[in-house]
Formats: sequence, structure tokens, C-alpha cells
Amino acid sequence: MKFIAVAAAAASLAAVSAQKIAINNPIDGTVWTSGQTGYIAWTGNCASMGNASHAVDIHLVNGPSNAVRYVTTLGSLDCSGAISSTTIPIPSNVTSGVYSLRVLTTPDNSYSSQFQLNNPASPAVPTGGPTTTGGQQPLPTDNKPSSASSLAAGSIVALVGTVAAAFQFLL
Repeated sequence: MKFIAVAAAAASLAAVSAQKIAINNPIDGTVWTSGQTGYIAWTGNCASMGNASHAVDIHLVNGPSNAVRYVTTLGSLDCSGAISSTTIPIPSNVTSGVYSLRVLTTPDNSYSSQFQLNNPASPAVPTGGPTTTGGQQPLPTDNKPSSASSLAAGSIVALVGTVAAAFQFLL
């Protein structure tokens, strides 16, 4: 009986882990330059999304974690598990600033750490003071949700639920 409870808990944890990928690169301190290529690396796969060779879109986003703003689509990645890294072209029309990647995994998106994108032809919008020009507001630089921390929280919830259900059978 105890073995069945442990096996059920492990299976539940594996199912939750398969729902997202963890983006390992870019990380804090990474600097991308417009007009060049960016390196993306991840762990996990999208098997729970249906087709194991599922290609998912990669968005460049900015803004605070509670109001992430779409900037552009950079391409797609194959999160089947056979491949765990890719390079993508960085557009030359993106303003310098702090960005994150959003990978459109289901049921929840996966996010990278924040990183710097430099565009020598298009400097960043100033964020130092309350004054602005042209009615534009400075872009906030709050942290994005971490796919690793979201995955850990979801895994713990699934594990606790499975263990609680298993105890019903033991009593």
C-alpha cells in the first residue's frame, strides 16, 4: 500500500513537471545586441501539451511581472526534449532595455530571467526621474515570474495533494 502511495506521488510530480520548461539561458547578467543572434537553453519538454514535437512561440516581453507587455515574436523552439537549445535572430528595431522571454507553453507560459538588450542605434527610454517627453512613461524593470519557482510551487502543491489522497487509502 505504501509503495502505491509513493508511486502515485512520483507520477503526479512528474506530470506537473512536464507542463513547463525551465529557461536556463538567457539569465541575469546576459547581454544581447540587436542585429545579432541570441542563445536560448532550457530543460524539460512539452510532452504534456499533446504532440511531443510541439513547436512553441518565443515572445520578447518587458514590464512588471503583473503586467508583462508583448514586444515582438522572436521565433519558435522545439520543446520535444530531443533539443534543449537554439539561437534566434534579435531584431534591429528593438529599443535598448531590460527584457525577458516568454515561451508559450500550456497551461502556463514559461519565462526567462531578465536580461539586457542593447541597440546602439536605439538607446533605452530614461527611467531615472518622473519627467518624460511626448507623454511616454518610463518602462518599469520589476522581475518577471521565474519558471523555475513557478514549477517548484506547482510541484509541491501536486505532491501534497497526492500524499493527502494516498493517506485516505491507508486509513
